[in-house]
Amino acid sequence: MKKLFTIAIFAIMILSANQVLAQGSEEQAATDVINAYKNKDIALLKKYATGMMVYVINDSFFESDDAKPLVEIAEKWDGTIREIRYSKGDMMGKTILLASVYFSDNDNGNLNTVLLSSYENSEWKAFVYGISDIPRSEFEQGSKELSGAGSTEETKPAESPEETKSTKSDRSAFSIEMANGDIYEKPSTEKLKELLKSLNDDNFFLILNCKEGFLQTTTSEKGYIVQYSDDSGMFEAEDYFTFEMLVDIFVAYIDNDNTWKSKAKWGEM
Repeated sequence: MKKLFTIAIFAIMILSANQVLAQGSEEQAATDVINAYKNKDIALLKKYATGMMVYVINDSFFESDDAKPLVEIAEKWDGTIREIRYSKGDMMGKTILLASVYFSDNDNGNLNTVLLSSYENSEWKAFVYGISDIPRSEFEQGSKELSGAGSTEETKPAESPEETKSTKSDRSAFSIEMANGDIYEKPSTEKLKELLKSLNDDNFFLILNCKEGFLQTTTSEKGYIVQYSDDSGMFEAEDYFTFEMLVDIFVAYIDNDNTWKSKAKWGEM
């Protein structure tokens, strides 16, 4: 099975010293996510979906190549939650908690887990698809107690000098996160365009992060869905974007061009 993400993704976070508690029970949330796959319950899975995943979970989702292996894992579950490990971090000044809920063993030797996230003391939600298999060594990097949760310091290699060069803005303030877990620090305009062009059914969303918030997009049958977040809240473009429009708004955003927001009509989420 293609591994969708690992605990190594914690590398995008900075360790936070403040203890924070998430709302709700992580064990119940994990149980619901597993049962949602087991019973092919779209409504239940959407209850725990966040961000772009809300648009991915549709009537045909459980028959997709990404979801089928997860359905098979869920169908074999014996109902036992074996162990939970935690990590805590800070992203754009906001606290994020991650819980990795180990519930069964994968045939490839890895652990089947439900990865949950809690953003700024919110209820536990599924991280990306929710279910994934990870090596035991990665699982054990997490803390057994929420109060001792931390994050790794491992980072993806920085882009080459050619990719970090910028004449219009300080690219060190930006990073790109892809659906497959890849992180790109200090991206150039050309790298941004390349990654936007690479979006497909498997690698279906891109998030352009900066200190003030983020701009993100995902694919759909009607066009690209675009959303942004800043101190005033979370907003979504009322109309779908063409690829040309998508490149235009993302380039304006990374260039700190204040006209980027005028390129769409926005509705608060």
